Amino acid sequence: MASNMPDMNYSCEICGVKDLTEEELRVHTHTLHVEGNATCPFCELSAVSPSELLLHVNQAHLDYLTPESEMNMSFIDDASPSECNGINGEWSIPSDSSSNGHPNANTNVNNINLTPKVVVNGGCEYSPKKPSHGQGSPLRSNLNLKLKNPSPTLQCPMCQYKSNSPGELEEHINRQHFDLTSPSVAPDLELHVNIEHRDVLSPASPSTYSCPVCGISLDNDSNSESVARHVESHFPAGSPQPLDREALKKREEREFELLRAQYGMDNQGNFREQSVTNMQRAVYAGEMSVSDYYERTLDLKQAESSGIDDGSSVTRGLVPRIRTLSTNTQNVSRTLLCTSVDHYASSYGDRGWGCGYRNAQMLISSLLTHTGYNERLYKIWQNQKPPRSSIPSISRLQTLIEHAWCLGFDLQGSEQLGSRLVNTRKWIGATEVLTLLSFCKVKCQLVDFHRPTGAGGTHPELFGWVLKYFENSVGGEFTPPLYLQHQGHSRTIMGVEVHRDGTIILLVLDPSHSSQQMAQFSDTNTGPAALRLLRKSEASMKARQYQIVAVVGTIDSEAQYQQSKILRGLRIPQDRGSSDQLRVFSLLYIKFTTTFAVQIIKQKKGQQNNWDV
Repeated sequence: MASNMPDMNYSCEICGVKDLTEEELRVHTHTLHVEGNATCPFCELSAVSPSELLLHVNQAHLDYLTPESEMNMSFIDDASPSECNGINGEWSIPSDSSSNGHPNANTNVNNINLTPKVVVNGGCEYSPKKPSHGQGSPLRSNLNLKLKNPSPTLQCPMCQYKSNSPGELEEHINRQHFDLTSPSVAPDLELHVNIEHRDVLSPASPSTYSCPVCGISLDNDSNSESVARHVESHFPAGSPQPLDREALKKREEREFELLRAQYGMDNQGNFREQSVTNMQRAVYAGEMSVSDYYERTLDLKQAESSGIDDGSSVTRGLVPRIRTLSTNTQNVSRTLLCTSVDHYASSYGDRGWGCGYRNAQMLISSLLTHTGYNERLYKIWQNQKPPRSSIPSISRLQTLIEHAWCLGFDLQGSEQLGSRLVNTRKWIGATEVLTLLSFCKVKCQLVDFHRPTGAGGTHPELFGWVLKYFENSVGGEFTPPLYLQHQGHSRTIMGVEVHRDGTIILLVLDPSHSSQQMAQFSDTNTGPAALRLLRKSEASMKARQYQIVAVVGTIDSEAQYQQSKILRGLRIPQDRGSSDQLRVFSLLYIKFTTTFAVQIIKQKKGQQNNWDV
């Protein structure tokens, strides 16, 4: 086989000498680079051993041996066809006397690349016909060249962005081009790529987990148990750890106290104390003079002792002014108002919790103008003989409601509020107002609009019911306003407007409106614009539930008086299977206030509340 081999020329891998035959290359290598001292082919270094020369070349001339691109340089790799069973880069050349007449010899040579087809130890063969490595190429493992295969540059198919990292390209496309509605250079191409080739643009990556509660990324190696423990940490009420139970208990107690304070259930403060505190702050802020402060303090003491409201927040004579302003509006076809009502605004002492009491005062101010109602309401003063137009103060209203509870009115509502209102900031709502008027032998109706009946959470049936209420009172009959309750607040409906397009607008008095705002109705210039404070459309009345207290007459018999101790109401709309009469509790979804806190209190104490609805 050797006789048929063509003559080949070789080059020394170490010093670069070329055009050597196979025998000349062996002699040259053995003489100059094995037995003798070697000389660096790149500099003047000489008189060194071959191993020292190899170390010198790798360290001092690595840049010379490393081309600009590794793709232009071939190496004798472990997987190349010219590999043989050498140790530490030493090649063992076998004897082959039968083929070419050369004597048997085993010669150790460093980094020799033989291009002809030769059989070496281990049976490896390499052919000179199509050499896979360039002549004179160093062995990569011996050169210690720290070369890496260059990553191909990837370009975004939608823009000019380029990156060597598939992950960065994926992130770029997802952030910049994945929104199908956003404009791009090529919308059709972007849409096609995002839909058809998303998997191609998103190379496989280790699966990641994210918390469904907080969204935090979890470790890739997280198992299902660790993920479950993390998710359960967001729900301490489920199975809190022993170390967290004490902290959880303290947090619940703190939140519970804040809830009690919010709804006035902490028995801290009252109308008088809050009035003094807030008036002092007004003096410090320059909103009130010192003389006004002492004058208001004296009026407060007198009102608290007599139980008569001092009238500092009242605005009278509203009905005729509003009727004139409304009827002069072009798009209003009809205006239906109550007979009379005075506006009572929240003051320094009840701001934030007294809306229920202020709306009760508005309703009482209207009833006092009617002889029959005035006679019954005047009995609340007992041995006192104040003017018949006197309005009870908030403290007196609290006392009257407590007295009604003692007589058996709304026992369950009394229990929910701890049977105490005096000297507290507890909120009241529709059921307490109904209890107060029933105690005074004023007959009332409680209407519960328990769910929206229109599109978008509106209450068209409530608006229709209010319109019918004022229409039935046309003809000179006395028409009191309506007490309106919803979640967290209460107001007073004084009338209704019907616009030319059939739209129904409620005219609502709000205790949160100050006396200065209500004074705008006295001015012909500011009056028309001030109507916006009162007008409420269906779109602006989207609470989940509303309750209305309407005065419908007087209680004339003892039997009616005893029956009024159990609160009943009309439920609109009347669902299938519901009764016309039902027990209405303070908590019925919209309960303004304290009963919600009371229910939580009792639940924490382990008590069970049985709601009779």
